[in-house]
Amino acid sequence: KLYQQDNSAPQCNGVPEHRTLLRVSESHGLQLLGVLRSLRERGLLFDFTIKVQERSFLCHRCVLAACSDFFRAMFEVDMRERGDGSVTLGNLCPVAVGSFLDFAYSGEALITESNVDMLYQLASFLQVSVLSKACSDFLIGTMDLCNCLSLLSVAEGYGSASLLKSANEFVFQNFSELSKTQDFLDMQVNVLEACLKCDVLNMPSEEAVVMSLLRWIRHDLPGRQKLLPGLLSLTRLHHLPASALKSCLVLLSEAQSRQTQYNGLLTDARPATAQSYIYIHKTEENGEIRHTFCYCLETDQWKELETGNGEGTTTLPDPPGSYLTGYAEKMFVTGGCRGNCCRAIRLHVAEPFHDATDEVWCFCPVTLTCTPAPVMLKPRTMHTAVTCLDRVYVIGGRTKGSRGGAPSLLEVEYYNPLNQTWSSVSPLPTAIFYPEASACGSVIYTLGSEVEITDSFNPSLDCFFSYDAQQDQWSRLVAEFGQFFHATLVKAVSIHHTLHLCDLSTYKVYSFCPETCVWKGQGSFECAGFNAGAVGMRDRIYILGGDYSPDEITDEVQVYYSGRSQWEEVAPMPRALTEFHCQLVSFNRYRDPWGDTA
Repeated sequence: KLYQQDNSAPQCNGVPEHRTLLRVSESHGLQLLGVLRSLRERGLLFDFTIKVQERSFLCHRCVLAACSDFFRAMFEVDMRERGDGSVTLGNLCPVAVGSFLDFAYSGEALITESNVDMLYQLASFLQVSVLSKACSDFLIGTMDLCNCLSLLSVAEGYGSASLLKSANEFVFQNFSELSKTQDFLDMQVNVLEACLKCDVLNMPSEEAVVMSLLRWIRHDLPGRQKLLPGLLSLTRLHHLPASALKSCLVLLSEAQSRQTQYNGLLTDARPATAQSYIYIHKTEENGEIRHTFCYCLETDQWKELETGNGEGTTTLPDPPGSYLTGYAEKMFVTGGCRGNCCRAIRLHVAEPFHDATDEVWCFCPVTLTCTPAPVMLKPRTMHTAVTCLDRVYVIGGRTKGSRGGAPSLLEVEYYNPLNQTWSSVSPLPTAIFYPEASACGSVIYTLGSEVEITDSFNPSLDCFFSYDAQQDQWSRLVAEFGQFFHATLVKAVSIHHTLHLCDLSTYKVYSFCPETCVWKGQGSFECAGFNAGAVGMRDRIYILGGDYSPDEITDEVQVYYSGRSQWEEVAPMPRALTEFHCQLVSFNRYRDPWGDTA
């Protein structure tokens, strides 16, 4: 108990009236509940009756209303039961109603595998949200291959969003094993459709997805054969091996046509059927010495690569100021400067003249060939590029001309690799230098500096924009980075469709919440060199290489696991590098050119 003197009391005959405010702890509520439970046990002060089949349960309206939205509405609205003092619940059993009243008077309920269905049905009907959530959490905790499909039906029947989400995620994650069970053959068609549409369906290959579908069809061929065309269209047939495609009919023929026409340019491979790599390329200042290697995320192994050899192959073009962008199984090199410009960014910026190019090259790691693509609408160098909505967006940079006469570009354009065309879109709100961009779903976040050169060459990070690629609309966001954030010392990556910013000067990582426009600290990595590379993949951020000084370059690689907020060091690069191209590329496993690393 707490007694508090009230000094603001009114006066009586000129003398302050003494008053004390009594506040009791939460035990007061437990005491009231104990009194009500005692009244029930002693059969006192009952004012309502619940009739179920042949039984009648005497109880107190206040307890029912406090525990159940169903009864609260009944007593607040002028319903017949309110005046009669009783209600008949014909769709419930006496045991269920007795369990509900025990919970209402005690605040406790024992949930077991044998009674959870009964309690869940009761809680849903009587709208007892606390009990419903407890039943849902219990079922989530007992989910396995044997009951996950039935729990999907339960979740839909009772409208439990959390149980439905958990059951769907379990089915998607365990689909490979589930598809081998007898329960899979009885799976509802709407559930199977959701699985086939799911990008994160866990299957070793697209061929295994198709074979599971055919097994499901054969289980009830007369009733299901008409569903085959629609369901087959939901699979990613264009990611099947060419040998498998030959045995299929119309849809497989269409898939084979897409595979031939857009060889290596189809971006919708399921992650579980693809092998992902970090691709590293650097051309030294003399333009002759090149370093190229890849890192397999699955095996934690590096492999040194050739950029091109043999007849019909060529080296990867890498002019100073160009940008390398990964797209499906290929990579695009855009822009840069002709001639002998310096490659180091701080020296490249200071060049008196930029002979920027509009050239674009498409590099195929599978065939080690590099072919020219349609040129950009604007020559540019020192720009950034990012893949979004199956397009390559090119943002910012300088165009051709002297440093004073070639300002940063406002123009933004994108390339569609499938129809090989360039298109202009809405321009940047303002010109920025050292642009850094990352795509989160259909939104492209772009960061940079309003200033190109400062005395210490540490331009502040003071520009932050978002671009909605579906609406073709730019928005200026509040850039509360502070004076210690520098445009040349940050890396923007996306994991879980969330923007993350890696600050290479303070070794900290931040995530951005678009709803609140607030940055949240996600921890620190042990160390990182300036000009390091960074990529985001699923729930991980990789920080690679960089330099601590011109004479101290590192080969270290660190990875951040967002699920457990933990950093760890993985296999170092084959060579210490700084200021290099760093991109993520994934191959369908049967087309993987670097598979001997796995």
